Amino acid sequence: MEIRPLTKTERKYTYTPSMQIQGQTGCIGHLRGDFGGNGKGFFTSWEDHRERLKTDEFQTEIDEVINALRSDAYGLLKNRSAMSEYAAQYPESSFEGNFYREYGFRAETEKHAFLIRCNTSIGDYNFYCYCYVKEYLDRHIEKAQEGIRFIDSRYKELFRVADGEKVIITDADGKKSEYACSYIDEHHTEIGRNLFHICEFAELLERCNSTCEPVKAEPEAKQSEERGDEKEDTGALELKLHSGATEQVTLFVSTYANNKSLFVGMTTMEDGVPEPYCDVTVNLLETLPPYCAFVDTNNMPELEDFLVKNGLAEYTGLEQRSGYCTYPLYRFDTERMRELCGDGILDYEQQNSLRKEPEKREMRR
Repeated sequence: MEIRPLTKTERKYTYTPSMQIQGQTGCIGHLRGDFGGNGKGFFTSWEDHRERLKTDEFQTEIDEVINALRSDAYGLLKNRSAMSEYAAQYPESSFEGNFYREYGFRAETEKHAFLIRCNTSIGDYNFYCYCYVKEYLDRHIEKAQEGIRFIDSRYKELFRVADGEKVIITDADGKKSEYACSYIDEHHTEIGRNLFHICEFAELLERCNSTCEPVKAEPEAKQSEERGDEKEDTGALELKLHSGATEQVTLFVSTYANNKSLFVGMTTMEDGVPEPYCDVTVNLLETLPPYCAFVDTNNMPELEDFLVKNGLAEYTGLEQRSGYCTYPLYRFDTERMRELCGDGILDYEQQNSLRKEPEKREMRR
């Protein structure tokens, strides 16, 4: 088995493709899994895409690949901590996913390719493994590099866009709409969710008195700036330890799977890659007041001082005993947490149907 970081082109194939692209790429199905609340479990489920391709040979191979990735030799799928350590060795595997910073790897055997998308977040799936017939996938990716042709009804080529890029369609009334395009083959493309023969699409535009033009892709540096990803604005905070040392840490927010209560975690940066540092909160009760959580002062007694000094939370005066430990209940400041963990707080609010004040920050997604 060989394993390497995903190329930029391969990353799109770690999300469920359309039925047409599933057939073109030989997408057999995908495995998804998580490590549970303690980061050491292994819970998975499988979804078929092209069941006829799920041969006995494939089923043997995927078992061998997953077992290898869970072994000490690799560790990518061993547990949450091991995944972080493995990803940190390959900074080029890191990319901006839909919700988190994610990491992508490709493992392959002689006949099959396994494209794996990982994240170390708590309360969500930690990995997706999309399985392909290697020959079909590589042939499709190679052909897709030629780009998607846009022609007029007489087959004159007007322009090309790269696979995954967008076009703007302007209708007879001047209304403009953007659609992402996916390469199918030399004569077919998906525009938005619709499949077209390229000549059929050209004829449709002419009948509707509409026009189509490419959307120019902005440089990655510009996109990063608009998302607020500048290196100088990381949202890092200083955590002072009892030993006298300090750590630059970043917070992230999620929810506990069993009760949707607020979870707050902490990461540090190691060689430019986020590394889990500690859990700020613990999950003790089935229900809690909105934006409240028990703080893990057992493992990190410094947390109370850190939360108060940074204006992150205030003590409610309530405590809960668990075993030999007593944990204080804190209410987290919504605006401060939204400033630092906007997407996580929004997801928490949506899952708990909480009303919130209009957001003052600029939306990043």
